[in-house]
Amino acid sequence: MTKLRMAQAPTPAVPRLFLRSAALWGVVAGGLLAVDGEAALTSRWSGATLALVHALTLGFLGNAMFGALLQFLPVAVGVQVRGGATGARLLHLLLNAGVVLLMVGFCWPQWLGVAWGGGLLLAAFLLLATLVLPGLRQAQGEGFLRLGMGLAVLAALVTAALGLLLALGWSGWLRLPQLAMTDAHAGWGLLGWVLGLLAAVARVVGPMFQGSVPAPARVQGGWQVVLYALLAALLTCAARGVVPIGMRVALALPVLAFAVGGLWLQLGARHLRRAPLTYFWSTGFIALAIAGSVLLAGGNALLVGTLSIGIGLPLLVTGMMLEIIAFLGWIELQRECGRGVHVPGVQLLVPARDKAVVLALQLLAGVLLALAVWQTGTAVVAGAALLLAHAAAFVALGGARRRGRRFVAERVARR
Repeated sequence: MTKLRMAQAPTPAVPRLFLRSAALWGVVAGGLLAVDGEAALTSRWSGATLALVHALTLGFLGNAMFGALLQFLPVAVGVQVRGGATGARLLHLLLNAGVVLLMVGFCWPQWLGVAWGGGLLLAAFLLLATLVLPGLRQAQGEGFLRLGMGLAVLAALVTAALGLLLALGWSGWLRLPQLAMTDAHAGWGLLGWVLGLLAAVARVVGPMFQGSVPAPARVQGGWQVVLYALLAALLTCAARGVVPIGMRVALALPVLAFAVGGLWLQLGARHLRRAPLTYFWSTGFIALAIAGSVLLAGGNALLVGTLSIGIGLPLLVTGMMLEIIAFLGWIELQRECGRGVHVPGVQLLVPARDKAVVLALQLLAGVLLALAVWQTGTAVVAGAALLLAHAAAFVALGGARRRGRRFVAERVARR
C-alpha cells in the first residue's frame, strides 16, 4: 500500500478551493439543463449543449482533477509541486475564468467569442504542466504511478490545444474539420486526461479506501499503451478530416476495460469495505460500462455522453472528493492543534450519512438524465435533480471545515 506523506501536504485551503468550486460548477450545469431543457439534449452542436458539456467537463471535472492532483501528488507520490499557494490560486483563476468566458461564448456568441475562453484554458493547462511535470520527473519511487499521472497531464495539454483550435474554428478564424477534430478533442479529454488520471489514482484509492487490490502493473501498463495509441491514431485521422466508425468503436474498448476491470477488482477483494466510496465507484463503473457498450454498438452519441459525462465520471469523482475533503480537514486540525491533541477522525468530519445522501441524489439525477435522452419533457426535472445533487455535495464538502471549526471553538471554550 502507498505510504502517505502527511508532512508534505499543501495548505488545505488550496485543494479545498478547487473541490468546492467543482461542486458549484455541478450546480451551474444542473441550472443550465433546468433552464434550457430539451434544447440542451437535442444536438451536440447547439450552444446550450456545448455550455452544459463544458460546465461538467471543465468546471466540475476540471476543478476536481486539479484539486485532487495538488493534494495527491505531494502526499501519495512524494512529488514537489512548484508555485506553492500562489501558483495554485493563479491556476484556479485561469481555469475558472476560462470556463466562464467559454460559457458566455457558447450561450451569447454575439457578446464574446469562445476563443477568449479557449486561450485562458490553454494557459491554465500549460501552468498545470509547469507546476507538476518537473516534480513528477524528479521524484523517486512510484515510477509506474508517476508515469500514469504524467501521461494524463500531457493528454490534458493536447486536449486544451485542440480546444483552442476548435474555438478559433467556431469563431471563424480557422478552417478546420470540426466534426473530426471535436471527436479527437473529446477523446483526448475524457479518455486520455480524465480516465487516464482516474486509472492512475485508483491504484491508491482502491486499496486504501475500498480494500480492493490494484490492477496488475502489466495489465494496467498494457491498457495505457492501447489507450494512448488509439488516441494518437484518432488525432492522426482527425487531422486528415475523417474519423472512421471503426475508430470510434475501438475507443470503447479502453472504457469497457476500465469499468469492467474496476468492478472485477472490487468483487474480487477479500476485505471490500462497505463504505459510501465503494458504492460511488461501483455505480460509476456500471454507468461507464453501459456507456462503453453503447459506444461499441455504435449507439446514440447523446446517451453515451450522458452516461459518461453526466453520470459515470461524476460518481467516481464526487466519491473521491468527499474522501479528500475529509483528509484536508483532518490535516488542518492536526496542524492547528499540534501534537498530543486527539482530533476528530476523518470519517467524523464527513460522516457516512452525508455521503449516502449525496450518493442517493446523484443516482436519482443519473436515472432522470438517462430518461431525459429518450423522454421529452423530462429534461427540466433532470436538471433540477442534477442541481440538487451537486448542491448537496457542496454542502457535504463544506461540512468538514465546519466540524473542524466547531471542534477548535469548543476546545478553546473549555480552557
